[in-house]
Amino acid sequence: YESLTLAIQPYLHEAEVGEKFKTTQEMMDVLYKCEDVRDHVNELCELATRASGFMGTGWQAMEKVENVDEVSKHCMEAYDSLLTTHPAFKPKIEQTVGHGLAILRSKHKFRWSTMHRFFY
Repeated sequence: YESLTLAIQPYLHEAEVGEKFKTTQEMMDVLYKCEDVRDHVNELCELATRASGFMGTGWQAMEKVENVDEVSKHCMEAYDSLLTTHPAFKPKIEQTVGHGLAILRSKHKFRWSTMHRFFY
């Protein structure tokens, strides 16, 4: 991305190139935000799995996350915010963050705006 930024500088005054580069910058921002939210959701899922112990037996179980409702609500708000601020990248947002919320939903029951797309 940095090499692209340096290489494109002489051509930014052209309307087509400037618009494409603006779209590329927005795409990189969206991908970064999606990665951040999805990593957080993956960590929550892993903590939920470890809280059940070795193979779900309870042996060597870790502590459960106490505020899963608050954290899942925060993740849903981030998902909705991404969808409203970047509608052009809706498929990628649903593929990353939406699917992550669906996986989290299998560990903890909650509702979110587009859960019907993931058969909940």
